[in-house]
Amino acid sequence: MNTRVWLRLVLAALLLALLAACTPMQPAPDRVDRTPQAPAVQGDLATWLDTLPAAEEGQTGFRLLDTGAEAFQWRVQSARKAQERIHIQYYIWRDDVAGRTLLGELLDAADRGVSVSLLLDDMDVRGSDDLLAAVNQHPNIEVRVFNPFRTRRGAVRAGVEFVFRGSDLNHRMHNKAWVVDGLLAIIGGRNIGDEYFEVSPYYNFTDLDLVMVGPLATEVDHSFVEYWNSRAAIDLRRMRRVEQDPEKLARYRENLDAWLAEHQEHPLLTLEPLNGAPLTQPIDDAGAYTWTAQAKLVVDDVGKAKGHEHIREGVAEAVARRLDAVEFELLMISPYFVPGRGGTTQLVGMRERGVRVSVLTNSLAANDVAFTHSGYSRRRPALLQAGVELHELRPTALPPRAAADREMGVGSSHASLHTKALIIDREEGFVGSFNLDPRSRYTNTELGVFLREPAIVQELLDLYEHSTRPELAYQVRLDDEGWPIWTDDEGTLYRTDPKAGIWRRFLSGITRLAPVEPLL
Repeated sequence: MNTRVWLRLVLAALLLALLAACTPMQPAPDRVDRTPQAPAVQGDLATWLDTLPAAEEGQTGFRLLDTGAEAFQWRVQSARKAQERIHIQYYIWRDDVAGRTLLGELLDAADRGVSVSLLLDDMDVRGSDDLLAAVNQHPNIEVRVFNPFRTRRGAVRAGVEFVFRGSDLNHRMHNKAWVVDGLLAIIGGRNIGDEYFEVSPYYNFTDLDLVMVGPLATEVDHSFVEYWNSRAAIDLRRMRRVEQDPEKLARYRENLDAWLAEHQEHPLLTLEPLNGAPLTQPIDDAGAYTWTAQAKLVVDDVGKAKGHEHIREGVAEAVARRLDAVEFELLMISPYFVPGRGGTTQLVGMRERGVRVSVLTNSLAANDVAFTHSGYSRRRPALLQAGVELHELRPTALPPRAAADREMGVGSSHASLHTKALIIDREEGFVGSFNLDPRSRYTNTELGVFLREPAIVQELLDLYEHSTRPELAYQVRLDDEGWPIWTDDEGTLYRTDPKAGIWRRFLSGITRLAPVEPLL
């Protein structure tokens, strides 16, 4: 055996030893899984719903939340209405003003005797073990992390682990759900962080949530339980490096209260009801919702996170089936639009049948993950040649109704699209966590709702028409030589990705040359 082979074996042994040394799992404590529960029958939400004829008829109330302020307010108010349980499921939970404030609301609910279950994907929260361990000390709060890294800190160690466990770690829980008492649920594109509520000083997302009260909210609650019981959902108490210290909670709450007091002038903390005033439109107002039974929740089987075959129709299959049946118009909003060869062929085929196809996605300058833009840009000429309408969000675009906030200095003016929505034949709408890219289709777990309610579909149409205006989105077309060009509301013509900068163009261009499209 030559020297080079020996060196490789020694290096592999050292890497395996490194992983073994930082493996965080302890023998499991007594793990108590859940069974799906009926919605709460006591409390403010239950009492209110009992008085509504629409709820008695099995209808669900829906409301779109298209501004960060409203999305934050409804989460706060719903937590304060909780009587029995709060189930939380997110891909990202930032340790910032939004994240800390909402965590404080969950702690307050737990103090009232509400059972709080927090299920977070580990891709973002790895490194926040101490914070989560402190919260987990509360007797009414339980935290689980989904598909965790064994290395809890350090980019190098995480990189080494990904080399060995990449096929497992590449699968992430992308679902977003906030469920109260099995009666009210908020789903959609938003994670928890300042940028998702439009108050980050660096960049902000235009995003969309869907609130539901009634039977479909109970279905979301049951889907949460399925993920909670998964073997991929690991009790935080099993993390070897997570110190179990009953005093940590008291110290954390003391620090949290002091920190929030220092930030009391932050825009989020001056909103109703955090400023002591009631909401202009409370969540227990029947007029705040559109009521219908024409809606369907679709959730990926949790086994998808381990690469298993679906045992039921997932979100990608439900979307594909509906796209196959489009008759005259398809409008799509996707921040990460990577149609691939198959998706491009499908959209081109629609155009050949006379279907209008229009897409809103991020421009390269607005995209928060620049390399994913390569998967879109390589398919852009073929789509434009077929007559697909392409709109790319400008990096200075403002979310609907958010201009006044910007004028008051709330958050950054740098915008990035994060909404995920479809409008099919002006009859059916979709809102969820699903991006039109390979990761959402094959790798990550997702959740969404299809609705055939005219009022909600019209709201989505209005949102699409607003967001694709030239003031907010570049209009993309081909010049006479077949090269893409961009125009804005002032008639300015761009022959390269507008406002993107050399580095972003280089990163997108070099990624476009690599065979990574299925991974984007």
